[in-house]
Amino acid sequence: MGSESQDEHPLMGAGHGRLSGRVAVVTGADSGIGRASARLLAREGARVVCFDVRESGNPRVDRLIEEDGGEAVFVQGDVSLRVDCEAMVRTALERFGDLDILFNNAGVGVRKKIHELTDEEWDFVEAVNLKGMFNGVRAALPHFLQKGRGNIVSTASSFGILASDEYPGYCALDYGPGVRANCVCPGPTATPRWRGFPPQPRYPEGLTEQDWAEMGQSVKGLHRAARPEEIAYAVLFLASDESSFVTGHALVVDGGQTLDA
Repeated sequence: MGSESQDEHPLMGAGHGRLSGRVAVVTGADSGIGRASARLLAREGARVVCFDVRESGNPRVDRLIEEDGGEAVFVQGDVSLRVDCEAMVRTALERFGDLDILFNNAGVGVRKKIHELTDEEWDFVEAVNLKGMFNGVRAALPHFLQKGRGNIVSTASSFGILASDEYPGYCALDYGPGVRANCVCPGPTATPRWRGFPPQPRYPEGLTEQDWAEMGQSVKGLHRAARPEEIAYAVLFLASDESSFVTGHALVVDGGQTLDA
């Protein structure tokens, strides 16, 4: 590693060419699960458009990929804006000449009870989590439909499996058989957002690594939080031809959190 003495994703192994020749777009790519996934997809041979609202990592994810020997480009933008999502797809086509994989990973949350939420906070979450996915898929689909195939992976959450009061629909049938659509549902994962993404810290300041490890003990089953690259391997499976008969599926990667749900 040129910029780090220790690899930030120690569980990530060498690539095996599973995405050789593919082009991928990853949103929320410079932090957490998106950062690990962009790096892993590139290590497996994909050329990656790394899309994020800000530069969060050091080094930035595209530079980290280049240090790994891969090809990537960073595009700064907001998934809640249609024009920005169209720009990220256009970048893939202009820079790499194709688009095969869209990983909708960008997501936010505001931890309040519903009667405490402001309109601005509600709109912010919906704009990123719901409209952001819509914008990304809408931008990528014309190319997927033209070429007759495409692969959409989205980050949801294990909370989407646990929640039962509401039943949000997610349709993966309209564009089959050429286009598959799946999502990963991570459990607690050691990302900046899990630890308290600014500007709204989730936990008290000054927690040690031992404190975080003890908090991970509350996860049923494996009794620890995931590393981002462990979620990234699930993304790789859904993004590769190894999952060619998988569509409309929510892949739970939660260390056993939902075992007794």
